Amino acid sequence: MAILITIIGFGIMIFLHELGHFITAKRFGVLVHEFAIGMGPKLFSFGKGETKYSLRLLPIGGYVKLEGENDTQENDNPRAFSNLPPLKRIIILVSGALMNVVLGFIIFLCINMSIGITPSVIDKIPDEFVSKQIHLKSGDEIIRLDNTRIHMHDDVSLFMGRYNGDKTIDITVKRDGNLVKISDFQPIKTDTGYMLGVQFVHENSSFLRSAQFAVYDTIYITKAVLFALLDLFTGKVGVNTLSGPVEIVSVVGSVTSQQSPYTYLSVLMLFAMITVNLGVFNLLPFPALDGGSIVFALYELITKKKIKSEVIGYATMVGFALMMLLALYVTAGDIIDLVK
Repeated sequence: MAILITIIGFGIMIFLHELGHFITAKRFGVLVHEFAIGMGPKLFSFGKGETKYSLRLLPIGGYVKLEGENDTQENDNPRAFSNLPPLKRIIILVSGALMNVVLGFIIFLCINMSIGITPSVIDKIPDEFVSKQIHLKSGDEIIRLDNTRIHMHDDVSLFMGRYNGDKTIDITVKRDGNLVKISDFQPIKTDTGYMLGVQFVHENSSFLRSAQFAVYDTIYITKAVLFALLDLFTGKVGVNTLSGPVEIVSVVGSVTSQQSPYTYLSVLMLFAMITVNLGVFNLLPFPALDGGSIVFALYELITKKKIKSEVIGYATMVGFALMMLLALYVTAGDIIDLVK
């Protein structure tokens, strides 16, 4: 069941991602040779007009094959992707990630409508923290932690997760309609990190309020992904912290095995996080990812100089090879952890 749910979830994410590329490419007149879901040998395919649509064996990705997208030689076809103005190429490239982010927003909206939201309004101070917590009060709405804008309790958790206790912090709250600044606040140290020592209000919400917080949820996941990537590139965490499909199936299995009426919401939450993660990851400025191609197009847009197709093609092939090696490494690590 976990494998089936994971395949369906990833299938929807991949389909929408490629659909974003497909729709905008068609809109700009690019010749689309194939719209494929999955990788490897074909299971099923059919042609309609100039485009072939296929379902492939391995549910680990998908692609839209555009004329002239990864050529190593110049392409004189006026309908080639490489011959589009750079701004149109950027729109096509961004549209896939945008569809993933929109899907995440929609899932968060559904979750918020179902179980409500938790804004950054303090409900109460737990008894064990009353003696240590003399600045914040019930009813305070946390607006800022240092210079970080706070909208909901997850924003507080993200900030405190990166706080290392090296300094005090300034907190801005809305109290009785007025902004109050609390300077030199010392977070409370626990066995797992630092915290403010408060509990937040949970409330049911209207459609508009749920949509507003779905935007905040999407931004929160985006920031969390970027922070995780920063930690990875700076060496704060290792590559072994990355998870692949095997680990995701394991997590889905753990979630679905829970006997709870909210199990399906937990699964939806997991896939909302993954789809936003997928969108952000695809925009990284690395060859073989959409972000790498966006960098090439931005260079051309700014300098008015076209990069040779062979340079882009070879860079993409090298980037793809490195991505496959990383995927194999992560998958191997997931399997070893699962066996242990």
